[in-house]
Amino acid sequence: MKDLGNLDSIKKLRKMFSGYPQSTLGIDEVLYIDTQKGIAAARYIANESMCHSGGIVQGGFITGWIDAVMALACMSKCGADVLVLTLEIKVNFLNSATIGKNISTAKVIKNTKSIAFIEGKLENVEGKLIANGTCTAKLKPNFYTN
Repeated sequence: MKDLGNLDSIKKLRKMFSGYPQSTLGIDEVLYIDTQKGIAAARYIANESMCHSGGIVQGGFITGWIDAVMALACMSKCGADVLVLTLEIKVNFLNSATIGKNISTAKVIKNTKSIAFIEGKLENVEGKLIANGTCTAKLKPNFYTN
């Protein structure tokens, strides 16, 4: 998919999500951002240090990948200067993630000025669903203003 919407916001969000703290989660690339619909996707690379028994990625990393992209989707819709604080998150682990590339995608279901409801998922590069999740987030506008 192609980026859609406000190009200044997209550029700012791509820069924000390409460095720290996303780099600690193994982000490889922000794949797309749609500021009109509040949709985003990113690719993460799981390595051996993220795994437990038998090369299976620890669930905290999976949760982190989904949570981060849900925040990115929310910021794309609500504004690149908005801090997205997860109040509640639920993740369903459907299959194991293994070492290699995984794609996390998210979209905003509904938002107000102060609260957002977001859903996300993680798939491997073959399209197999690994996990899905939902969150409720508190929004703090003008947090990242210069």
